[in-house]
Amino acid sequence: MTADVGEREVIDLVLPRLQAEGYEVYMHPSPSVLPSFMRSYRPDAIALKSGKKVAVEVARPSDEDRRRIQDLRSLFVGQSDWELMIIYASPSNSTEQLDVASREQIEASIREVESLRAAGQPRPAILLAYATLEAIGRALLPDEFRYPQSSVRLIEVLASQGLITPHEAKIVREASRVRNAVAHGEFGPVDDSLVDSFIEVLSTLAEMVPAPSLSP
Repeated sequence: MTADVGEREVIDLVLPRLQAEGYEVYMHPSPSVLPSFMRSYRPDAIALKSGKKVAVEVARPSDEDRRRIQDLRSLFVGQSDWELMIIYASPSNSTEQLDVASREQIEASIREVESLRAAGQPRPAILLAYATLEAIGRALLPDEFRYPQSSVRLIEVLASQGLITPHEAKIVREASRVRNAVAHGEFGPVDDSLVDSFIEVLSTLAEMVPAPSLSP
């Protein structure tokens, strides 16, 4: 299977589709969970359901990647239990790296979210809260998040790195769903308790961001 999408949109497009088809999807799977024939290769994701297993690989339309994909296809020859899904990502339109926010800026943003929530404005609060989450992610993992991120990848990487718990990931996923609805013009009610829970997750993560060292 192939597709041609922006690199950071790949997971947003593919992951929900696989989940809707009944797959359990695992991003950046550990070698310990991969079959023996795949020990020399770590796919970008695997998708599993009864009777079917898929290795997901993101590639660019380049000569180098075409040779790499050819080698990968040969790896899967004779593996009736597994299918290789290749997703061709076109170069992103956003190539400029984003600045890393300081802990002080992040904490100020969280206070602004709290002020919006207290003022009875949960929709702008959740929009700013999500922006703050991405800023925190970039401060904690600057190499992973140097460019704008899809919500799915942001959450999955934070979870895979152990920076958020499964319960916190569930909160953030729901907040992200609501945020996306608001950002695209759906102005339904936003649960205040969801905003409160999201603020708690942000506050916990903000404590992990290194504070600036004091000059002697």
